[in-house]
Amino acid sequence: MNPEFQYGKNSKTIKKLLFNKVNDWLQSITDPDLRAKVGKEVIVTGGSIASMLLGQPVNDYDLYLRTKETTKKLAEYYVAQFNKTRNDAQYEPFVEEKSIINCKGVAEERVCIFVRSSGVAAETQETYQYFEDQPNGSIDDNAGDKPKYRPVFLSANAITLSGNVQLVIRFYGEPDQIHDNFDFVHAMSYYDYYKNLLVLPSEALESLLSKTLKYKGSLYPICSLFRTKKFLERGWRVSAGEQLKIAWQISELNLQDIETLMEQLTGCDATYMHHLIEALKNVETKDINSTYVAAIIDRIFG
Repeated sequence: MNPEFQYGKNSKTIKKLLFNKVNDWLQSITDPDLRAKVGKEVIVTGGSIASMLLGQPVNDYDLYLRTKETTKKLAEYYVAQFNKTRNDAQYEPFVEEKSIINCKGVAEERVCIFVRSSGVAAETQETYQYFEDQPNGSIDDNAGDKPKYRPVFLSANAITLSGNVQLVIRFYGEPDQIHDNFDFVHAMSYYDYYKNLLVLPSEALESLLSKTLKYKGSLYPICSLFRTKKFLERGWRVSAGEQLKIAWQISELNLQDIETLMEQLTGCDATYMHHLIEALKNVETKDINSTYVAAIIDRIFG
């Protein structure tokens, strides 16, 4: 399939838009050494490119880095910026490294942001409410004289900046390594800023043109289940076979294990899921069943 197809924006236009966006953001990083490192490593992938190919508005730009070292330094840079605006020392988030075993039994070295109490932190409560109401949590405002690319929302796995930029710190590596953590093939196009290279896999384009979800398997099938609803509301299709793939992967998880449940709720509504996890932490595993969990969910989400 010709990657220059004109369904929404073509590849040349997308490259120019992404270069300008990333370059604009990079200029806001005041540490020159960090800015140089990030400029060599940053990768844009996910829904933004898919939206542009479909001629739809971009909710946010998901940015990833190639190395854990630079990912951690960038996270520390924005967490420090965020903490300068707050005076509550007990609430201040901080960056930490964690080693975990994922659902496939593979060890992963992670960069995480730890936030006391709620598990997430927002610039203001109003910002948090605004964030929750946006598609994919996008925020595109300059808030008067405040910096354009300032951190407005922190979770364990990502930093949302004003200006529609989201820095995903949970995953890092080369594009194929990052895409190992993705669920649907249509989001696997990517842009390499340093090389000014846009890659549009034919399978991703076919999925976009037909608006058909193709599940490639994921480390987080529960989140994939939630995401499916969003696409169906936008007019996409998903076959029973693709749904069965997701269901089968979920069936292999031990959700009575709190650590597994926490891992699987990555990317879901952070505050509600934090309350769910906290409610289950002090419950004996043998007492956690579908009836008990349903009662807690009804109380929290109701």
